[in-house]
Amino acid sequence: MRSQFFLTYSVSPKYGKYVESTIGSFSRQIDRLPATGAKTWHFYRQAQRWVVAVQFTPAPVPKVSRPIEYGCIGIDMNPGSIGWAYVDGAGNLKDKGSIPLQMGLPTGKQSAQIVDACLQLAMLADTRACGIVCESLDFATKKTQLRERGSKYARMLSGWAYSRFYQLLESILSNRGICLFTRNPAYTSLIGKVKYARMYGLSSDIAAAIAIARRGMNKSERLPRSVSAYLGVNPRKHVWSALNQLNKFIGQCGVVNRRHDYYSISNWAELVKVVVESQDRASSKRWRVNSD
Repeated sequence: MRSQFFLTYSVSPKYGKYVESTIGSFSRQIDRLPATGAKTWHFYRQAQRWVVAVQFTPAPVPKVSRPIEYGCIGIDMNPGSIGWAYVDGAGNLKDKGSIPLQMGLPTGKQSAQIVDACLQLAMLADTRACGIVCESLDFATKKTQLRERGSKYARMLSGWAYSRFYQLLESILSNRGICLFTRNPAYTSLIGKVKYARMYGLSSDIAAAIAIARRGMNKSERLPRSVSAYLGVNPRKHVWSALNQLNKFIGQCGVVNRRHDYYSISNWAELVKVVVESQDRASSKRWRVNSD
């Protein structure tokens, strides 16, 4: 863009009254410089050079993604990878994958890696003309959760900027007309491991990505009635109450000690029934002994 600038009296004897210069091209879609409208220009010195920055309201970008009811891509971030899953309008898995991540990289390489991951996700969404659903950007809560989940997640926090990924993802998707939706990630990891990991033979991050995508589409994730009944869940309460009960049950039953143990359980209703009934028998036996 060719621009003409009026110079101050202190430098006009040397350079003239006006100076013309080409300031950037602003032709790329990512810049979105509108032809009309207010613009604020900033001139400042940096590294012995004059730098020009412009502030403006970006021109709107044609929307690429269809409404979320037609399908979406869910993503789940874990140490070493970003799991993604594309589900259709009915909430069924249609495609999946994982984007590897390295931790402990220098700042420059780390930033380049984050940008590359965001661009890969943008390409996936553009190919399927759909939006992307991720967990809500509550970093204080996320950091607390990650610290509680072990050393790998602690390294994830210290190794690279977790928040930076979501900031760049939102910017890159916005510049390409792709919608980014955020949802509360509560119990999505549990839902993924209980419902989808064994069903599709998936890793935990991709299984959680399915749960996040389905939550973005407002799909239900109710537990079987037999499971809720044996756990003593009030049917009038929110579905998260049942998931909370199941989560407590898993922590106490002793059958699931590792992530891989979820793949060996084909029927949660049967497992809950066996464990709960055995606990009831043991409790009843102790009551009879105490009564005697």
